[in-house]
Amino acid sequence: MRMKPFAARFEFSWLAAVLMIVMFAAMWAESPGTACALSLEPRTVLVLSRQVDREHLATDLAAAGRIAERHSRTAPDRDQQGVRFAECEASLVQQIASRHSLERSQLGAIPAVQ
Repeated sequence: MRMKPFAARFEFSWLAAVLMIVMFAAMWAESPGTACALSLEPRTVLVLSRQVDREHLATDLAAAGRIAERHSRTAPDRDQQGVRFAECEASLVQQIASRHSLERSQLGAIPAVQ
């Protein structure tokens, strides 16, 4: 059995290390930030009499809650976290209503999706 030369093993190790660094950089770049912002989505009109549109809206509202929670954790004290959460969630819900051509009052009857 012949052993590989040192140079071939060394090149393979460097290639593996570079690929791992690229993978970690891509994962870091795609991680959710702490900004109070929704992901990009095209403007679509939702018809709430359709089940699929109600599910879409419920998913958007659940995402708004998660984003607001993540954003609120960046505040240094507990009192400010609550204020930051409420402001962010209200802003995101308004953006969702606007994006889907809905009135703010129509969003209250949608059950949360986990």
